Amino acid sequence: MNSTNSLESTFNFRGLITAALPAYVFPALMSFISGFLLQNNNLMTASYSSIGLSSLLSTLCSFTLLWQLESKRILVRNKLIRSLLIIVLIMGLATLGIWLFNWHHERFNILFSTFLGAAILIIRDLVIKRNS
Repeated sequence: MNSTNSLESTFNFRGLITAALPAYVFPALMSFISGFLLQNNNLMTASYSSIGLSSLLSTLCSFTLLWQLESKRILVRNKLIRSLLIIVLIMGLATLGIWLFNWHHERFNILFSTFLGAAILIIRDLVIKRNS
């Protein structure tokens, strides 16, 4: 009974917003400040476009995947394999997006932000599960 309540409290609209807002704001802000200090206009522009958006999309996709895996009780006990599966899938989707939209010049920003978005959400999920 207790595990059902923790699943409901973790994967809901509030949990999605709690994960999504920092996933966009913090990478975008961090890279914008770095670009400002380095006087790099390309980095400042990329901060809210390719860096922030790819982290946000990665977090949204990872959240949805985790939500579905939890609700269907798939790989619930083997969290390491589930986490690696999600990261590989999200990185594959990012690579596909780079290839489809010909964003090769933004490859590093997108892949790194995508990885960070997925990894942070997975670590957050593990920490929340462990503390509840």
